Amino acid sequence: MRKLAASMVLLLCATSVYASQVYRWVDKNGQVQYSDQPPPAGVKKSEQRTIGSNVIDGQASYPLQQAMAKNPVVLYAGQCGPLCDEARKLLDKRGIPYAAKDPQNQKTDADELMKLVGVMEVPVLKVGNQHVKGFDPNRWNTALDEGGYPKSNLPLRERKTDTATPDKAVNNPASATGPSQTPAPKK
Repeated sequence: MRKLAASMVLLLCATSVYASQVYRWVDKNGQVQYSDQPPPAGVKKSEQRTIGSNVIDGQASYPLQQAMAKNPVVLYAGQCGPLCDEARKLLDKRGIPYAAKDPQNQKTDADELMKLVGVMEVPVLKVGNQHVKGFDPNRWNTALDEGGYPKSNLPLRERKTDTATPDKAVNNPASATGPSQTPAPKK
């Protein structure tokens, strides 16, 4: 009977990603019972516990974590239309977490962009200390590859873009100019 109870606990733990509530009670024979269904009426002592997603759920892969630590990604973009939209889609498709900077609406972001590339044109991708001006999928993928980012990574379930400037950029500084650029509106 104990093996059955232990098996039930393991089964509930294995499916805890799908089950949000687990009930524990002692039946009339003194046996501990576990279920995702509420206990029957008349049970004197029962507990209800909420189980969240497992520890691994939503975490980045090791190669992605390493790349993020060595070469954080920053996307300078605003509402520049198809180019900025495609830039975001490329990063999202690869599952790349990035800090989103909007030089069109934030003066500090505009100042950073001017210091980085010398003009108010978006989108600009920064991977570590390397940057790519203008949206060119081939050059952006190359920069991400060189930064150590996996070519295919399952997108994070709840990718959060960070507005803080990354301070741990460890890559050879390189500058590139690209064919596709959109001037950022001046404020």
